[in-house]
Amino acid sequence: MLIRVFATLAVGLALAGAVVAQTAVLRTLPDDAKRGTLSHVRENLVNLDGRQIRLAPGAQIRGANNLIVVPTALPKDSLVKYQLNGSGELFRAWVLTSEEAAKPDKASSSDSLEKGRPFSEIVSPQASPPPGQQSKP
Repeated sequence: MLIRVFATLAVGLALAGAVVAQTAVLRTLPDDAKRGTLSHVRENLVNLDGRQIRLAPGAQIRGANNLIVVPTALPKDSLVKYQLNGSGELFRAWVLTSEEAAKPDKASSSDSLEKGRPFSEIVSPQASPPPGQQSKP
């Protein structure tokens, strides 16, 4: 009888461990994703870092639990990592957990290096015209 009790207890603990393991959020955020704050404005418009932009067709916003969040359910000024498409529309966003928010932002670290440099050093100079041709004023 005692063996049955221990066997049942062992199975119960194993199942509880499996449930806990499934609830852990394991996700990898892209290195090129930038950090910002995101809020829903109306329909397919969101406020990203103080400017209104459109959601791209098929855009996804994922909550801290990695489940898809509809834009209207997004908490105001959510701290997110995001990606824009080629048209400048919001393509993907991930609401950050407290652990993810505490990590340094890889995407903005390269931007911060540019902030201290003069604009003339950041922008590459235009190519000079081929010999024999004059540049137009």
